[in-house]
Amino acid sequence: MKGILNLLAKAKLVELSDDERLAVPASPAEPEVAPVAPAAQAAAVATAALPAESELPSLAEACGEVAGLSFADIFAAAAVPPSPYPAEKLLRLLDGLRAMDAVTRRAAVLAMDAADDNWQIDDCLRDAELKIAALEEHKSRLAAQMESRERQSAEIVDQIRLTLDEATAAIRQQISELEQLREREVTRAAQETTSVEAGLRAARESVARETRRIDGEIERLREIPNSFRPPAAGH
Repeated sequence: MKGILNLLAKAKLVELSDDERLAVPASPAEPEVAPVAPAAQAAAVATAALPAESELPSLAEACGEVAGLSFADIFAAAAVPPSPYPAEKLLRLLDGLRAMDAVTRRAAVLAMDAADDNWQIDDCLRDAELKIAALEEHKSRLAAQMESRERQSAEIVDQIRLTLDEATAAIRQQISELEQLREREVTRAAQETTSVEAGLRAARESVARETRRIDGEIERLREIPNSFRPPAAGH
Protein backbone atom coordinates (compact mmCIF):
# COMPACT_ATOMS: atom_id res chain seq x y z
CA MET A 1 0.00 0.00 0.00
CA LYS A 2 2.86 2.37 0.80
CA GLY A 3 4.30 1.80 -2.64
CA ILE A 4 0.98 2.58 -4.28
CA LEU A 5 0.55 5.77 -2.25
CA ASN A 6 4.02 6.85 -3.24
CA LEU A 7 3.23 6.14 -6.89
CA LEU A 8 -0.04 8.09 -6.69
CA ALA A 9 1.72 11.00 -5.02
CA LYS A 10 4.32 11.09 -7.79
CA ALA A 11 1.53 11.06 -10.38
CA LYS A 12 -0.11 14.04 -8.59
CA LEU A 13 -3.26 11.96 -8.13
CA VAL A 14 -3.29 12.02 -4.32
CA GLU A 15 -1.72 14.26 -1.71
CA LEU A 16 -0.03 12.57 1.21
CA SER A 17 -0.45 13.72 4.77
CA ASP A 18 2.57 14.48 6.94
CA ASP A 19 2.35 11.05 8.62
CA GLU A 20 2.04 9.30 5.27
CA ARG A 21 5.03 11.17 3.90
CA LEU A 22 7.10 9.97 6.85
CA ALA A 23 5.81 6.41 6.46
CA VAL A 24 6.52 6.20 2.73
CA PRO A 25 10.11 5.10 2.18
CA ALA A 26 12.23 7.19 -0.13
CA SER A 27 12.28 5.82 -3.64
CA PRO A 28 15.59 4.37 -4.68
CA ALA A 29 17.68 6.55 -6.93
CA GLU A 30 17.10 5.83 -10.55
CA PRO A 31 20.16 4.70 -12.43
CA GLU A 32 21.78 7.44 -14.42
CA VAL A 33 21.59 7.08 -18.15
CA ALA A 34 24.72 8.01 -20.00
CA PRO A 35 24.08 10.97 -22.27
CA VAL A 36 23.82 10.08 -25.92
CA ALA A 37 26.36 11.70 -28.17
CA PRO A 38 24.55 13.96 -30.61
CA ALA A 39 24.67 13.19 -34.30
CA ALA A 40 27.09 16.05 -34.94
CA GLN A 41 29.54 14.60 -32.42
CA ALA A 42 29.25 11.14 -33.97
CA ALA A 43 29.83 12.64 -37.42
CA ALA A 44 32.89 14.46 -36.08
CA VAL A 45 34.27 11.15 -34.79
CA ALA A 46 33.77 9.59 -38.22
CA THR A 47 35.42 12.55 -39.93
CA ALA A 48 38.40 12.37 -37.57
CA ALA A 49 38.93 8.76 -38.65
CA LEU A 50 39.37 9.82 -42.27
CA PRO A 51 42.79 10.80 -43.56
CA ALA A 52 43.23 14.45 -44.41
CA GLU A 53 43.47 15.43 -48.07
CA SER A 54 46.80 17.13 -47.40
CA GLU A 55 48.30 13.74 -46.56
CA LEU A 56 48.04 12.65 -50.20
CA PRO A 57 50.95 13.43 -52.53
CA SER A 58 50.33 15.98 -55.22
CA LEU A 59 49.07 14.26 -58.35
CA ALA A 60 50.13 17.27 -60.41
CA GLU A 61 53.73 16.82 -59.25
CA ALA A 62 53.67 13.18 -60.33
CA CYS A 63 51.96 13.70 -63.68
CA GLY A 64 53.00 17.19 -64.74
CA GLU A 65 54.10 17.97 -68.26
CA VAL A 66 57.77 17.77 -69.15
CA ALA A 67 59.15 21.19 -70.06
CA GLY A 68 60.64 21.09 -73.51
CA LEU A 69 64.20 22.37 -73.87
CA SER A 70 65.55 23.94 -77.02
CA PHE A 71 68.19 21.95 -78.86
CA ALA A 72 70.67 24.72 -78.11
CA ASP A 73 70.03 24.31 -74.39
CA ILE A 74 70.37 20.53 -74.65
CA PHE A 75 73.69 20.87 -76.50
CA ALA A 76 74.92 23.47 -74.00
CA ALA A 77 73.99 21.20 -71.09
CA ALA A 78 75.95 18.39 -72.72
CA ALA A 79 78.92 20.74 -73.21
CA VAL A 80 79.01 20.28 -77.00
CA PRO A 81 81.83 22.56 -78.20
CA PRO A 82 81.21 25.13 -80.95
CA SER A 83 82.03 23.91 -84.45
CA PRO A 84 83.68 25.90 -87.31
CA TYR A 85 80.90 24.61 -89.54
CA PRO A 86 77.92 23.43 -87.48
CA ALA A 87 75.93 20.41 -88.56
CA GLU A 88 72.79 22.55 -88.85
CA LYS A 89 74.49 24.72 -91.48
CA LEU A 90 75.33 21.66 -93.54
CA LEU A 91 71.73 20.45 -93.18
CA ARG A 92 70.46 23.75 -94.62
CA LEU A 93 72.88 23.30 -97.50
CA LEU A 94 71.64 19.77 -98.10
CA ASP A 95 68.04 21.02 -98.01
CA GLY A 96 68.91 23.43 -100.79
CA LEU A 97 70.28 20.55 -102.86
CA ARG A 98 67.25 18.22 -102.44
CA ALA A 99 66.56 18.42 -106.17
CA MET A 100 69.76 16.42 -106.76
CA ASP A 101 70.06 12.69 -106.24
CA ALA A 102 72.00 11.51 -103.19
CA VAL A 103 75.20 10.74 -105.09
CA THR A 104 75.27 14.09 -106.87
CA ARG A 105 74.40 15.92 -103.64
CA ARG A 106 77.28 14.24 -101.80
CA ALA A 107 79.71 15.03 -104.62
CA ALA A 108 78.63 18.69 -104.60
CA VAL A 109 79.20 19.00 -100.82
CA LEU A 110 82.65 17.38 -101.07
CA ALA A 111 83.50 19.73 -103.90
CA MET A 112 82.55 22.75 -101.80
CA ASP A 113 84.57 21.34 -98.92
CA ALA A 114 87.62 21.04 -101.13
CA ALA A 115 87.14 24.54 -102.55
CA ASP A 116 86.71 26.33 -99.20
CA ASP A 117 89.56 26.25 -96.70
CA ASN A 118 87.37 27.78 -93.96
CA TRP A 119 85.64 24.49 -93.10
CA GLN A 120 86.02 20.75 -93.46
CA ILE A 121 83.43 18.03 -93.71
CA ASP A 122 85.07 16.39 -90.70
CA ASP A 123 84.01 19.39 -88.58
CA CYS A 124 80.39 18.75 -89.52
CA LEU A 125 80.73 15.01 -88.86
CA ARG A 126 82.20 15.55 -85.41
CA ASP A 127 79.60 18.21 -84.54
CA ALA A 128 76.73 15.97 -85.72
CA GLU A 129 78.04 12.99 -83.73
CA LEU A 130 78.41 15.05 -80.54
CA LYS A 131 74.93 16.50 -80.93
CA ILE A 132 73.41 13.07 -81.67
CA ALA A 133 75.05 11.76 -78.47
CA ALA A 134 73.73 14.74 -76.51
CA LEU A 135 70.20 14.17 -77.84
CA GLU A 136 70.37 10.42 -77.11
CA GLU A 137 71.49 11.17 -73.56
CA HIS A 138 68.63 13.64 -73.16
CA LYS A 139 66.20 11.00 -74.45
CA SER A 140 67.54 8.55 -71.86
CA ARG A 141 66.99 11.11 -69.11
CA LEU A 142 63.42 11.69 -70.33
CA ALA A 143 62.77 7.94 -70.33
CA ALA A 144 64.14 7.66 -66.78
CA GLN A 145 61.98 10.59 -65.68
CA MET A 146 58.94 8.99 -67.29
CA GLU A 147 59.65 5.69 -65.55
CA SER A 148 59.98 7.53 -62.24
CA ARG A 149 56.74 9.42 -62.86
CA GLU A 150 54.91 6.22 -63.77
CA ARG A 151 56.17 4.56 -60.59
CA GLN A 152 55.20 7.57 -58.47
CA SER A 153 51.77 7.75 -60.12
CA ALA A 154 51.19 4.06 -59.38
CA GLU A 155 52.19 4.65 -55.75
CA ILE A 156 49.79 7.60 -55.49
CA VAL A 157 46.93 5.58 -57.01
CA ASP A 158 47.65 2.75 -54.55
CA GLN A 159 47.65 5.24 -51.67
CA ILE A 160 44.38 6.78 -52.89
CA ARG A 161 42.79 3.33 -52.96
CA LEU A 162 44.19 2.50 -49.53
CA THR A 163 42.89 5.80 -48.19
CA LEU A 164 39.47 5.07 -49.67
CA ASP A 165 39.44 1.60 -48.12
CA GLU A 166 40.42 3.01 -44.71
CA ALA A 167 37.82 5.79 -44.95
CA THR A 168 35.13 3.31 -46.01
CA ALA A 169 36.00 1.00 -43.12
CA ALA A 170 35.91 3.90 -40.65
CA ILE A 171 32.55 5.11 -41.96
CA ARG A 172 31.08 1.61 -41.84
CA GLN A 173 32.34 1.23 -38.28
CA GLN A 174 30.69 4.52 -37.33
CA ILE A 175 27.46 3.43 -39.04
CA SER A 176 27.54 0.15 -37.13
CA GLU A 177 28.12 1.94 -33.83
CA LEU A 178 25.35 4.44 -34.55
CA GLU A 179 22.97 1.59 -35.46
CA GLN A 180 23.82 -0.14 -32.18
CA LEU A 181 23.28 3.13 -30.33
CA ARG A 182 19.92 3.56 -32.06
CA GLU A 183 18.88 0.03 -31.08
CA ARG A 184 19.82 0.72 -27.47
CA GLU A 185 17.87 3.96 -27.50
CA VAL A 186 14.83 2.26 -29.07
CA THR A 187 14.99 -0.48 -26.41
CA ARG A 188 15.41 2.05 -23.62
CA ALA A 189 12.51 4.15 -24.92
CA ALA A 190 10.30 1.06 -25.15
CA GLN A 191 11.20 0.05 -21.60
CA GLU A 192 10.52 3.53 -20.26
CA THR A 193 7.22 3.70 -22.16
CA THR A 194 6.18 0.33 -20.76
CA SER A 195 7.13 1.45 -17.26
CA VAL A 196 5.14 4.70 -17.58
CA GLU A 197 2.10 2.88 -18.97
CA ALA A 198 2.29 0.28 -16.20
CA GLY A 199 2.47 3.04 -13.60
CA LEU A 200 -0.51 4.75 -15.17
CA ARG A 201 -2.52 1.52 -15.09
CA ALA A 202 -1.57 0.94 -11.47
CA ALA A 203 -2.57 4.51 -10.62
CA ARG A 204 -5.92 4.12 -12.35
CA GLU A 205 -6.61 0.86 -10.53
CA SER A 206 -5.57 2.39 -7.22
CA VAL A 207 -7.78 5.47 -7.76
CA ALA A 208 -10.68 3.22 -8.78
CA ARG A 209 -10.27 1.16 -5.61
CA GLU A 210 -10.00 4.28 -3.51
CA THR A 211 -13.08 5.73 -5.21
CA ARG A 212 -15.07 2.55 -4.50
CA ARG A 213 -13.88 2.59 -0.90
CA ILE A 214 -14.91 6.24 -0.51
CA ASP A 215 -18.26 5.57 -2.19
CA GLY A 216 -18.84 2.71 0.22
CA GLU A 217 -18.04 4.94 3.17
CA ILE A 218 -20.34 7.67 1.82
CA GLU A 219 -23.19 5.17 1.50
CA ARG A 220 -22.51 3.90 4.99
CA LEU A 221 -22.49 7.43 6.42
CA ARG A 222 -25.68 8.38 4.56
CA GLU A 223 -27.56 5.94 6.71
CA ILE A 224 -27.37 8.48 9.52
CA PRO A 225 -29.02 11.45 7.74
CA ASN A 226 -31.42 9.15 5.99
CA SER A 227 -32.49 7.70 9.31
CA PHE A 228 -32.45 10.70 11.60
CA ARG A 229 -33.00 13.85 9.52
CA PRO A 230 -36.40 15.32 10.28
CA PRO A 231 -38.78 15.16 7.40
CA ALA A 232 -39.14 18.33 5.40
CA ALA A 233 -42.09 20.54 6.19
CA GLY A 234 -45.19 19.88 4.09
CA HIS A 235 -44.48 16.18 3.67
